[in-house]
Amino acid sequence: MHLIYAAVAALFAIFSTTSLSAQSIEGFRLGDDKGVLQRLGTAAAIKADGAFTTLTFHLNNRVDLDVTYQKPSNRLVALLASWDGTGDGPSASYEGFTFGKTSLADLRSKTGASGILYRATPPVVASLSGTIKIVSYYDVSATDYVATFVTSISRDEAKKLQEQYNQDAYRNAGTSAKLSAIGISRREYLEKSQGSDRTIDIGYKPISWTSSDLAPATHRSISLAKIKPSQLPVFRIYSGPNNFPDFSGRDKEFSNFRTRITNGMTDGPSFAGEYSVIQIGCGTGCSFAYIGNNRTGEVHELPVGGEGNVYLTLKYQLDSRLIVAQWGDYDASKCYVQFFSLDDDTWTDLLKHEVGPLNNCYKTIAENVH
Repeated sequence: MHLIYAAVAALFAIFSTTSLSAQSIEGFRLGDDKGVLQRLGTAAAIKADGAFTTLTFHLNNRVDLDVTYQKPSNRLVALLASWDGTGDGPSASYEGFTFGKTSLADLRSKTGASGILYRATPPVVASLSGTIKIVSYYDVSATDYVATFVTSISRDEAKKLQEQYNQDAYRNAGTSAKLSAIGISRREYLEKSQGSDRTIDIGYKPISWTSSDLAPATHRSISLAKIKPSQLPVFRIYSGPNNFPDFSGRDKEFSNFRTRITNGMTDGPSFAGEYSVIQIGCGTGCSFAYIGNNRTGEVHELPVGGEGNVYLTLKYQLDSRLIVAQWGDYDASKCYVQFFSLDDDTWTDLLKHEVGPLNNCYKTIAENVH
């Protein structure tokens, strides 16, 4: 699996930009399809909670990025970047703020107020190590998003504040508390954990978070044409006799299409060294596909096809484990190109990319991938 993601990561080209889209953290936006996370490689941790899944990635700038997406849409609903506290802090994603440098006082000066207090969650939390974290929330104007800023006070600084100010230590923590995390979430998702009961500070107003606020950053784009079958080669090509499915036993679930599948396997493998690809129509613009293993006789479904993936077109070759599928989402009126790898009879979804409106699916894959 690591080799697969390493191969995909090699396909990405780096470029710089001075205007990221609004409400962006580390180059990702709420509402993006989870497929955009492929460029980060394998997640360091995965946590599933009902319809939501959170992936944690360790980035090269000493920041951990937590990304939450919702099923079945697979759209991103929350982003949280957390600095590990070592070295000089990197740039954050809002108003030129910097981890480890921007203070709670800077934040309040910029926003004009202390923000929102969710009554179910204490705004100040002390860890076992003695570090104190202060959480500040602000609605993002003209959206249903809530921004989260976490500022932290080290154990030593907390001790100094306590000795100097006693019970007024928190009131005087503005310059000692430094930015350690920044996040943005859909309000509906955030309030599943925080509750909807909240108090707003005097003078509070939603913050503006637009592309002009964001500091220049480097992020990744992809040239789809650089994805080559040779990057996922096979290690052998089967040349023995064709072994057909056991439609009365192991492969019984495919028996309704036994003739089509058997005929499709007659000429031998055409994909990934030992498989035949069989595509079967199911109505106007509708088709689904199977692969039959000419060595073992086993049959497997492709992960795309049917009424949910109309105008399905497939591109593959004998000496590669890469298969490219082009299909349309009728409800969204969009066309997509999706890349999969087959490894030990298991599909790995490498990348899904929108290539335009639905009628673009009338074009060839080569015309849409450039």
